[in-house]
Amino acid sequence: MLDAEKKGCPVWLTVLKIVFFPITGIVLLYRWFGRNVKLGITVKTTLIFTVLFGLVLSGYVVFIIKSIEQQLTGDTIESTAQFLARLKLTSAILVVLFLAIGAVVGGIASTAMIKPVRKMIDSIDAIDGENLETRLEPVDSRDELYELTDRINDMLDDIQQTFERQSNFVSDASHELKTPLSVIQGYANLLIRWGKDDPEILNEGIENIAREADNMKRIVQQLLLLAKLGNYSMVKSRFPLSQAVQEAVDAYSVMDLPHEITFEGDPDVEVETDKSLLIESVRTLVDNAVKYTPGENGKIDVRCRATADGAEITVADNGVGISEEDLPHIFDRFYRCDKARGRESGSSGLGLTIAKNIIEIMGGTVSATSAIGKGTTFTIKLY
Repeated sequence: MLDAEKKGCPVWLTVLKIVFFPITGIVLLYRWFGRNVKLGITVKTTLIFTVLFGLVLSGYVVFIIKSIEQQLTGDTIESTAQFLARLKLTSAILVVLFLAIGAVVGGIASTAMIKPVRKMIDSIDAIDGENLETRLEPVDSRDELYELTDRINDMLDDIQQTFERQSNFVSDASHELKTPLSVIQGYANLLIRWGKDDPEILNEGIENIAREADNMKRIVQQLLLLAKLGNYSMVKSRFPLSQAVQEAVDAYSVMDLPHEITFEGDPDVEVETDKSLLIESVRTLVDNAVKYTPGENGKIDVRCRATADGAEITVADNGVGISEEDLPHIFDRFYRCDKARGRESGSSGLGLTIAKNIIEIMGGTVSATSAIGKGTTFTIKLY
């Protein structure tokens, strides 16, 4: 007889103890693995079921060995036929029990692995064009499902940003193109009624239609640039800052401008960023200074220097300046400090918005200080 039977403990209870206590450990091991160990689901599952199979096999081997030892050394030795019959019966019961345990553990493990997937599916079902802010909850495991959740959330962020850019484009275009379209339509009606036979009205109408058509073209180009900047991939390189800023300033030397544009920079300062974006941002700020600085005695001073945490570019003018009320809004879309003068000067209200977006893409910041009648200074900081 088995020692367990001598002590009053049935064999089946001993087997249950051998089998079920390891399963408790396996469940805890599975949870610990899932939350703390960064491995693939297949690897985790293989390891867990390998441990389970090893424990079950070890328990069965121990049972066989103990049964044989009891038969050989027991007080009452059974006949070989009786011993084999009892061993076969017990083994059959254990095999069925092990299969049942494997099915239960497999079902629990499969359910545990599928549960996060089911939650992900339910969360995805709740997402539509009207509700793009929903995100998948992080799964409580460090495996492919954890990475998949991150990837899906990143993709949803990109989709939402693209959707918002498209919505902004449609809204901005419909808002800003309304005025030039109305002007063009008004002059077209004027020409149809009276302009055919009046050279003065004809010339006025043609000039205004051409001007508003140019405004529309510029607005659409700037709107498309803003939309493109939303998913722009920088091409970084290391170059002297003064060289790039000088290139932006030199472009104005071929223009017949009454303004005095000067540049001063430290040739030893180098930065690592997208050179074309940097030049475009400087040009945008200089363009803005030219528009709002009277040509007579107008001065625009561009400088660049090294700072403790990076580099700095300033574009200063002695133009009309910006009021304290307008200054916080100058980087907003379509914002013009002087609405009438802004349209006359060809301003769409998008230039400073584009400059700010470009500089932020490069990881920098832009700010402005100004005083009415004294001028404005824009400062770009690169880190």
